[in-house]
Amino acid sequence: MGRDGAGGMGRFLILVAVLFLGTRLGWMAAVDAAPMSDQLWYFQRAVGLLDGEGYSVGGRPTAFWPVGYPAFLAGLFAVTGPSLEAAKAANLALSAVALVFLFRIARRATGSETAARAALVLAVLSPTLVFYTELLYAELLFMALLLAGLDALLAALDRPGWRRPALAGLCFGLAALVKTQALLLPAAVLAAAFVLRRTGFRRAVAVGLVLHAACLAAIAPWTLRNALVLGDPVLVSTNGGFNLFMGNNPWNRWGNYMWPAPAEFTAATEGLNILEPIPDEIALDRRLNEAALSYIRDNPAQALLRVPYKLDQFFRFDTLPLDQAEIGARRNGQDISALVAAVTPLAELWHWAMVIPAFLFPFLFPWALRPRDAALAAFVPIGYFAAITGVFFGEPRFNLPLLPLYALLAVSLAAGLLRAVPRPGTRFGKRA
Repeated sequence: MGRDGAGGMGRFLILVAVLFLGTRLGWMAAVDAAPMSDQLWYFQRAVGLLDGEGYSVGGRPTAFWPVGYPAFLAGLFAVTGPSLEAAKAANLALSAVALVFLFRIARRATGSETAARAALVLAVLSPTLVFYTELLYAELLFMALLLAGLDALLAALDRPGWRRPALAGLCFGLAALVKTQALLLPAAVLAAAFVLRRTGFRRAVAVGLVLHAACLAAIAPWTLRNALVLGDPVLVSTNGGFNLFMGNNPWNRWGNYMWPAPAEFTAATEGLNILEPIPDEIALDRRLNEAALSYIRDNPAQALLRVPYKLDQFFRFDTLPLDQAEIGARRNGQDISALVAAVTPLAELWHWAMVIPAFLFPFLFPWALRPRDAALAAFVPIGYFAAITGVFFGEPRFNLPLLPLYALLAVSLAAGLLRAVPRPGTRFGKRA
């Protein structure tokens, strides 16, 4: 890169840093939200790990939720002490790391520095990503690990050797300890790479073997802990049955997260309360898994009819960070209702401007910029998580870690379509 190129990149990075910090620090200064619900659970488990209580609730060991995010917070608190401010500052760092990997992925997928810069700017300005910086959810850590794994996996398809597949496997293994859904994503990407003739069968198999070996090695210590402490070698967590039953039961017409839950569901889940110890979470997981599968077998039409509703929940605009920020701020004596009302329409418009190109991508595939690479980098991961939602239950928060990839697809389509449009002095897009 020459001096002008280096100078241009330097100016661009300064602009991105200003946009990144300005939006997020501005939101965090305007909103001071006390943690609640899942956030409070994560914080308490992290403090318990730091205090030597192990991963437990009320003194009873648990694996109901994956350990990754509480363990991350515990490591942070070992340096800073238990601190909401430290956790929120970590959200800034995690978001920055994720966006660095997005830039690398976008540059590889599009083959264009300009397109990669555009995707990065769109992701930096994503209102939903800004809103979540204030909240203690696992999704930002998951997003950073997921994009790091995708970057290493895509690089492994282009270059021989075992280091990149191993690095990808390590990232996906750590991501799976945050959200179990990451486990099979590499296999989906490798299968798509073969189908799209992006790589050969032998290369896909070789990368997959090394990657999944590293992935399992990253998870193995936690699985061993579960075998020793819970008496069963649970791979990551024990909430799979609950999640499957949430979207496949007689009382959930829409296939979404039910809150408040009806009395029948509460009884079927044996009064499960995540804030209280679960007497036998392994047995409960198995019972709920079997109950959900029985419902699907006995009511296949109903199960299929719920899939569109689940996908609607997955893709729709996520109001959760605004709702919880408003409630959390109120608990701190702060009223931000006017601010929330002002930013919501713009945030929702931005959301759909990024999501709609992903719906159009399969139909405009030939006109996208390097469509096979864009599909592997973004469309396949989005489709993979959407498919999981169609089986389990829908919630917009599950889409959060993928938001940067929507920006990549939007840029790939826009750049490809612009390239195909004839311009003055050209014939069919080429110089006359």
